[in-house]
Amino acid sequence: MERLERDVRAVFARLARSAPEGWTELRLETVDSRYGPGTYGKWTLADGSWHGLRPDPADLDALAEAIAAARGWPRARLHLTHDPAGPYTLTAMPEPPATRGRLLVLDPEHVHPAPGPDQPGSALPPAGDPARAVALLAEYRRRVAGIVGYDAPMPPPATPERIEAAERRLGHRLPDDLRALYLVADGSGGVQGELALDGMEWLSLDQVVARHEDAPETGHGQQWDRPDEMIVMVEPGPPGTVRRCHDHPARVRFLTDGSGNYHAVDLDPAEAGRPGQVVETGGDRYEGPLYVADSVTSLLAAWIDLLDRGAYEVEDDREDGEEVDPEYPPYLDFTELVRPPRTGSTALGPDLPAAVTPALQQVAVNGEAGAGPLDLAPLAAATGLRVLGVRHRTVTGLAALRPLPVEFLRAGLDAAGLAPLAGHPHLGALDLACETPLDLAPLRTLPALWWLDLSRCAAVRDLGVLGELAGLRYLALTDAQWAQLLERHALPPALAVARLAGGDATNERLRAWAGRFAPAGGEPLHVHGTLEVEK
Repeated sequence: MERLERDVRAVFARLARSAPEGWTELRLETVDSRYGPGTYGKWTLADGSWHGLRPDPADLDALAEAIAAARGWPRARLHLTHDPAGPYTLTAMPEPPATRGRLLVLDPEHVHPAPGPDQPGSALPPAGDPARAVALLAEYRRRVAGIVGYDAPMPPPATPERIEAAERRLGHRLPDDLRALYLVADGSGGVQGELALDGMEWLSLDQVVARHEDAPETGHGQQWDRPDEMIVMVEPGPPGTVRRCHDHPARVRFLTDGSGNYHAVDLDPAEAGRPGQVVETGGDRYEGPLYVADSVTSLLAAWIDLLDRGAYEVEDDREDGEEVDPEYPPYLDFTELVRPPRTGSTALGPDLPAAVTPALQQVAVNGEAGAGPLDLAPLAAATGLRVLGVRHRTVTGLAALRPLPVEFLRAGLDAAGLAPLAGHPHLGALDLACETPLDLAPLRTLPALWWLDLSRCAAVRDLGVLGELAGLRYLALTDAQWAQLLERHALPPALAVARLAGGDATNERLRAWAGRFAPAGGEPLHVHGTLEVEK
């Protein structure tokens, strides 16, 4: 308690040093609202007006964590008051859970991990050739200048010392072919199109480092209601080439379209990849990164092949006889993309696709009213299937999914229920519907299960099974199902997000539902003291 009192006094002292002249009271509160955690406070002045207050959140976060740990609370809410005459009070209470719409976030620190970092890495040698890359760059520039009628000047080369300094900041050595290109020119000088793939700009070393330092490491946002959108898929390209994560610290971005999309050299590829291979990544790659080429050298060679085949358009906004503006020079737009052809990885429709191939990764069936059961047996040939969503139809033949790497399943179940899926090693997310009572016992045998929606099930046997699912992080139930679970059974021990499904989501109903999760926190904690404020 003595250490806590010192920490509280130190926080009030830091706050007092930032007080406006003539203040009469300080009030500050930390809350977790539907808009997220935050701190709100104000200084009241002698004339009754007030000034807003935004303290350093690290101070209060550390204090709240220490109090919560000592009291056995999941989180603590703090309320601070201070009088300039000296007296101050901190009151801590258990933080009541806050809803984000229909979601109740019980563990705001949890981020669902992507599988990429745990995939085996590559032992293959790089495919790039520095001397050939430099020759291809020169040939590409010569050819482009002849086509557009303008030879854009390039920036001076980077020195070996600057490259090494950049690599130290990146934490990675660049592939030898890209290093060789930076010894020719330090990027394209901010000009999109001189080294272009759909008008992409070649970044300078300083820009490469800045983009890398700002990049997330492995995350891509948590869309808790759409686990199928959180499953990272990689295509096209050879299987096992690119790690299944949206971002990775060993992907160094060197080309940009200026709209948040990049080409990056992949320095730590998956088992079948080549270090230094090129991938597309960025905001438009929401399903996952796209394999482009096995090296920067191969990318340059592919661009020249597009020139040979005339697969380009010249973008030139000049009037006849008008001189070239160096800031907006004419450039090429390729009409084809440099990457292996797409492999038909996604199928959408009212039924299963007519052709089921190993390349198929995602199937979405939107059933029509009155359609009969859907037999999943043909999917046995889809050896790369990861996402299967069937709406408005009951499925049969679930056993066909047992040997497949399916991670997400949305479907209506028949009387066999979950039994055909028992022991499936990859199933992580289940969105289920059923008309007959569903036995949850097979869920105990799904080691990867982390997301579950049972709200469309008419009846469920033994909700107590859910309390045994140590890896379950998301659970969606109806109000009646939540009432039964919370009154008679234990919650899944690691549950991070709860969802109230079905019915009207009125504020009153959401508050009543969220209140069932409130911790039994006991008495509030009060810390009092006196701090003389310098006038």
